[in-house]
Amino acid sequence: MTSEYNAAQRLLHKIKQSVSEFELNNSVSSTTVVEAAVAQDLQTLSKSITEYRILGRQESNERKRKTMLDRASSMADDHELLKRRFEKIKLRKNERETLTQGRNELLHGAAETAITVDEDAFWNRSERALDGYIMQGMASLDNLREQRGILEGTRRRLWNAGGTLGLSRSVIGYINRRTAQDKIFLVAGMLLTCVGIYFIVHYFGR
Repeated sequence: MTSEYNAAQRLLHKIKQSVSEFELNNSVSSTTVVEAAVAQDLQTLSKSITEYRILGRQESNERKRKTMLDRASSMADDHELLKRRFEKIKLRKNERETLTQGRNELLHGAAETAITVDEDAFWNRSERALDGYIMQGMASLDNLREQRGILEGTRRRLWNAGGTLGLSRSVIGYINRRTAQDKIFLVAGMLLTCVGIYFIVHYFGR
């Protein structure tokens, strides 16, 4: 009978160590392994205590029977205390894991909200900047068209004045060359403005 009692005591000691390890260990993977092992050992110990109590009841010697039954009761009390402690630790760990998961989800949601707000603010600023550049480009084109009209009118007036005042052919040729140069500058300015607007739209529109 002593061998069964000693085996139960060794298992009881092992469970105490495992429960302490389970309480201090914060690693999810190792905690799961220890938890399963403790649950299995508690079940095995309960079975061993029951078998030892049956053997004690069958003992013919009154003194030995009383000793075995007292030992069985003591081990049963230790088993119950360990089981309760183990359940409390599991409950506390589950609550902690739930709180951690909720905090992580809250932080993740807050981060996503902040990113969305930043993106919206960026695109709002980009759209306002793009609208401003387009308005400036349109104003520049209007100015260039107005200047072209002024140059055309000036050219016609100079031609009329030249015919009336009898300006020399070289002077008229100089005026024509200046008018041609002004047209080139006008067209170049319009092209540069259009190219600038294209790159602005292409850049901000991505």
